[in-house]
Amino acid sequence: MLWCTAASTLSCAGRLPLPLPLPLPLPLTRRSAEYLGALPFDGYAVGGAVGRDHAEMLSMLGALLPRLPRQRPRHLLGVADELGVPPSVALGIDTFDSCYPTRLGRHGTLITPRGRLKISQKQYRDMHTPPPGFEDDLVPADWEADGAPPQHTLAYLHHLWKANEPLVFTLLALHNIRFMGDMCRRLREQIRRDEI
Repeated sequence: MLWCTAASTLSCAGRLPLPLPLPLPLPLTRRSAEYLGALPFDGYAVGGAVGRDHAEMLSMLGALLPRLPRQRPRHLLGVADELGVPPSVALGIDTFDSCYPTRLGRHGTLITPRGRLKISQKQYRDMHTPPPGFEDDLVPADWEADGAPPQHTLAYLHHLWKANEPLVFTLLALHNIRFMGDMCRRLREQIRRDEI
């Protein structure tokens, strides 16, 4: 922690987020957050291994975040999946970064509100319309209006996947990025309405 104290006195320190490496035993995590939260950094980047699963990650964040200043941004490094973002926002995380949505797309998976769809599965071969209940999840009404790709059926995406056509990776990744962007937009609206 000595380097943090020294770094906080540098002229550039106020412009840098301070990384908080994890995991540490819970008492050390609390002590570290209290000490580092008192230093004059503009924000905090929480990262490293933040648990073996979502429950452990949320427990770690629950112990750490109350000890960091609320008026400074708090960033979660490398975690941005559809199951981890909403509870992390509720705990006080402000920003995220992750290759997760595009990685899922490159591996043939679509993220939807009802779960993940693995496009390589045979069941999608003849699915020229979305499965019941997924109509609005797969192709938002304003999909084409803001420059995103036009609608593609699951059968077409399945065909591209089976043909090893590189276009499928782009289409799936764009869908997943759009999904995560929509999720974050809804979370911001909930914050503005003071629901989170």
